[in-house]
Amino acid sequence: MELLLQLAKNGVIIGLLYGLFAYGMSLIIATSGVLHFAHGLTLAGSAYSFWFFLQDQDLGVFVAILGALAVGGLLGILVELGIYRPLRRIQATDMVFLVASLSVLTLGQAALIFIFGTDPKAVTPTAFLRWSTDVGPFNVRMWDLLIIGASALAFTALYLLQRHTSVGLSFRAVGDNPHRAQTLGIKLQRTYVWVFLAGSLVAVLPGMLLAVQNPVTPSMGFDLLIKAVIALVVGGIGSMPGALLGGVLIGVVESVAVYWLPTEWSEFTLYALLFIFVIARPQGLTKGALRTA
Repeated sequence: MELLLQLAKNGVIIGLLYGLFAYGMSLIIATSGVLHFAHGLTLAGSAYSFWFFLQDQDLGVFVAILGALAVGGLLGILVELGIYRPLRRIQATDMVFLVASLSVLTLGQAALIFIFGTDPKAVTPTAFLRWSTDVGPFNVRMWDLLIIGASALAFTALYLLQRHTSVGLSFRAVGDNPHRAQTLGIKLQRTYVWVFLAGSLVAVLPGMLLAVQNPVTPSMGFDLLIKAVIALVVGGIGSMPGALLGGVLIGVVESVAVYWLPTEWSEFTLYALLFIFVIARPQGLTKGALRTA
């Protein structure tokens, strides 16, 4: 039973990481209607940036955090301005947006390989990161606390942004009805830039958290993107609370499955869960807010 409880705890922690990544992606989807698969490049690029400033250049953790945030935010804005805006201008179809997004992710992974090579990049663990303690049946690591803290910070900040700022209100207005929002004086193109910046900055957090725990690889963005897509389908595509709920659920399912099944079957359980939701409840646990671009 203690092992099962520990697996469940680990599932909640990794689920928060999935949910955090999916939350930023869901914000972009709900506002712009674009299935932003290039979000995976934002995560990988920010993870490499964090490793570069912290480990390779030894500039300290604060510079590494600021550098990763700057790179992640810039990647999101560049994809919006350089790819999606021209496609939106010519009224491209959803399929064209999807192919463009996947192309950016693939080309970005190739660029990371060209710049950093194929060897995994690891951050040397410090005593701070190695800290852990036992709390009842659970072993609590510093990494667990960092994920909980980052999730709470991101979710609170985005809630306040959307409820109490004009920028956040424009996200909701454009997501509900872009044409009506435009008649109310909201500038659509400016709102899209802001939402890609906000969503990309959220993706930086799991990128940095993964970098201090696991080796950084060019494919890490795509690997987490798969989990994020499953979380969005389970929680409800376009629903930001659903992204968090879906992330935690698939994290627990993936982790607890190894209690009964071989380790290599853990991902099978996720795809089985995805199949069940696609067939039985395609709207997800919460009602999504997806619209076309």
